[in-house]
Amino acid sequence: MNASRRNVTRVLAALLALGLVAAACSSGDDDDDGGAAEGPDIEGLVRASDQPEESPPDETPQRGGRVVFAREAETGSPWLPYSMVCDMACHQTIRTVYEGLTIVDESGEIHPFLLESFEPNDDFTVWTLTARERITFHDGTPFDGEAMQFNLQHMVDSPLVGGAFRDIESVELVDPMTVEVTVGRSWSNFPIFLAGQPGYQASPTWVRAVEAGQASETEPVGTGPFRFVEFNPDSNFIVEANPDYWLEAPDGEPYPYLDEIEFVVQSEDQTRTSAMLSGEIDLMHMDSGDSIAQLRDAVEAGDIQMFELDERQNLGYVLINQAADAPVADVRIRRAMAMAMNQELRNEARNAGIFDIANGPFSPGSIGYLEDTGFPTFDLEAARELVEEYEAETGEEAVIRYKTVTDPFALETAELYQQFWEEAGLTVEIDQIEQEEFIGEALRGSFEAFAWRNHGGFDPDTQEVWWHSDNAGEEGRLALNFGRIRSDELDEQLGIIRTSGDEEERRAAAEEVNRIFADQVFNIWTDWVIWAIPHTNELHGVTTPIQLPDDGESWIHGTGSVGVINTQQLWVDAEG
Repeated sequence: MNASRRNVTRVLAALLALGLVAAACSSGDDDDDGGAAEGPDIEGLVRASDQPEESPPDETPQRGGRVVFAREAETGSPWLPYSMVCDMACHQTIRTVYEGLTIVDESGEIHPFLLESFEPNDDFTVWTLTARERITFHDGTPFDGEAMQFNLQHMVDSPLVGGAFRDIESVELVDPMTVEVTVGRSWSNFPIFLAGQPGYQASPTWVRAVEAGQASETEPVGTGPFRFVEFNPDSNFIVEANPDYWLEAPDGEPYPYLDEIEFVVQSEDQTRTSAMLSGEIDLMHMDSGDSIAQLRDAVEAGDIQMFELDERQNLGYVLINQAADAPVADVRIRRAMAMAMNQELRNEARNAGIFDIANGPFSPGSIGYLEDTGFPTFDLEAARELVEEYEAETGEEAVIRYKTVTDPFALETAELYQQFWEEAGLTVEIDQIEQEEFIGEALRGSFEAFAWRNHGGFDPDTQEVWWHSDNAGEEGRLALNFGRIRSDELDEQLGIIRTSGDEEERRAAAEEVNRIFADQVFNIWTDWVIWAIPHTNELHGVTTPIQLPDDGESWIHGTGSVGVINTQQLWVDAEG
């Protein structure tokens, strides 16, 4: 979300993330390395495109130890899974406690996780979900069919997350370990949604106690590898190893390897970078181009290690409210804004030139990617002509109200955009708000334009929640279609992506989605963002896969939270 990189509101996957965000899985075979910047070829820096399948044989995981993980933001409305406003930092934290019903591997294949199996009927309108046996929540409540039904129904009924499940008509318990989910239309890729926030499982005993006012919503209870210990908003979140965790590690003992993880909030990229270089923290996540460039130097010097995720990336862009009572509701103004932006200059000035400039919602290697989408390119004279045409026709001054967070780097970015747009004849007003207000502003539609980050992941179906007209709403009402996009043409293509079982038909529809966005300039694309996970030399397992119950493996989880790593397999070399 917030494309100013640090600020960004990342909703979600936010939100839902729904876990859910998407563009399909990158092949890793593209000449441009799936959108990755070139960067130095240095020992210690691992990119997604050359991700090792397993740890080197001389790296035997050690048990015990504690690590400090710095994250970029605090979570809004923690920690009930159906009401938390979950961005990248949220998912990274809470997935130590909560787990999804499914999990996705690096190739995009969906595996059952808390589920033993998922089976559709012939037309994909009924899905049978069977719970894995002998799993319990941290409070001793059994994970079973009743727990699944409870959690899924809460997700369906949620004003926040419910938009992702709007096609669900019923969730019925059919036996002690099994539920049937009936949907109103064919939904061939439904299980991928169960890997993200809509599939998170919390203890029904705890949730009922919270709803009765007898327990705290900030003390989450899940099935995960770690148990909740302590939460201090805007400061830290501490978890300890779950001794009864159900998933077995390769050494025959349960995951996790670590005794404890402390997540600390450090919203400033430079603060996290300095903490990493000084050894104050053990690992962090980040998508700031200038900080990544600085950290690459530390990797080259041998001071730290770093993993860069350069596939199925998040997308940085200017999010525009199509329903705003403002000039941005006119496609001519949006097109002028796009044409006035000198993308090469912007990328060098704000990202150290290491990101690839985006031309659509789907990154190279993804389903729907097009080399030429038709998105407007830099043409200042044409931009001025569109602004003049709008003002002559409406008799109104073309004013853009751009919001950003109270962060010096973000303000500098906003001022650069202001310069671009005012050179085209637009009047630009900058409004700074607190970081924690961003997601709320997006949900309510209380904005005209601001920097955002979203849409990484595996499958374009997971984008419907953000773009379909049914998920748009009036200002003041919660809506996951933040831009309030209403387009019959776009809805039609999204419907094909959801219901079709023909991959070529789905690909063609996704490509058409790309063209529609370019034609209507619903958003102004900026970058395909690289996510980096820098860590100390003593910390291992960042790129080591966990072994799944069905003999598969996954080294990174989340369908849209693409910068989120598993924590079960992290371990510390005590002698390092």
